Amino acid sequence: MGTEISAIICHHKGNFIYKAVESIKSSYGVTFEIIVITSDSELALKGIKGCLLIHSEAGPAEKRNIGSRVAKGEYLAFFDDDVEVDEYCLENLRVAFLTDDVGMVYGKLYNMERRRRFDEAGGFLTNTGFIWSRAGQNDLDKGQYDKYEPIFSGKSASCMIRAEVFNKVGGFDEDFFILGEESDLSWRVWLYGYKVVWQPKSIAYHAFNTKFKPAKEYYTSSRVHYNGCRNYITMLYKNLEARNLWKILPIHILIWFGAGIAMVITGKVKAGANILRGIWYCLVNFQYLTKKRRKVQASRAKTDIELWPYLFRRSPKGYYTQRFRKYLRLGLHG
Repeated sequence: MGTEISAIICHHKGNFIYKAVESIKSSYGVTFEIIVITSDSELALKGIKGCLLIHSEAGPAEKRNIGSRVAKGEYLAFFDDDVEVDEYCLENLRVAFLTDDVGMVYGKLYNMERRRRFDEAGGFLTNTGFIWSRAGQNDLDKGQYDKYEPIFSGKSASCMIRAEVFNKVGGFDEDFFILGEESDLSWRVWLYGYKVVWQPKSIAYHAFNTKFKPAKEYYTSSRVHYNGCRNYITMLYKNLEARNLWKILPIHILIWFGAGIAMVITGKVKAGANILRGIWYCLVNFQYLTKKRRKVQASRAKTDIELWPYLFRRSPKGYYTQRFRKYLRLGLHG
């Protein structure tokens, strides 16, 4: 029997990778290979066995593309190095491809420290251009998201995509480096005529923003504010049809600009400067981004009107006010 799944783990440095690999090795019900793309050139000497190791100093988006090029599986499962999967995570991701029109699947992510509390439960686009994450970090799982259903996107810390679809849509946009690259990929999966779905039976535990991996110690202002701003604007510009682009993008950029100025005023000068730098990047690289946009728009099989019921939701009242206050107070997303 051939390899069904290529489990691709993106690793920078650190010891989370060991438990991530061991948890995947304990998977039942599927045949799989494990590919680790790491910045740690000595990882092979530290006890990682039973998987293919590739050294690269690239960012997460590019590392995943590198892994995909050597993968043998019909399905590509992407994991961050700070997750631990349960023994049926891979199988449940795999069985979520119930029909040929399902192109990508996201699994349920729990907080590694608080176990039954969410890290991620999928999200949807809003009329501001930002993504509404329907479960806040640390929300208790009461079964409210136990339905297999379409979503706009989730987190690439635990997801799976058909290798054929991945190659067709062009893989991850490597210019994103980190933050939002999975949402951009998901959007293109939708545009090219496939569905992106939520599989609540697939469980993984994520160390992000826990005592094991505090966000402020691992995520710099450049990654959070510059990449966040630049990548969100880029994603909207690439993927929205013209009729929605001119409705949403100006509001979106204005919100980012306001957040940048507010950061500076409240003393978070570096964070504010990085947000403004993200806007500036998109302005000076307008022609380059326009080439990306033309490529996506020329290949799309679905219109925004057809996709909007699946991609769009109105965020709860007060959601963005609360988020904006938290953003100013902590200087972080989420």
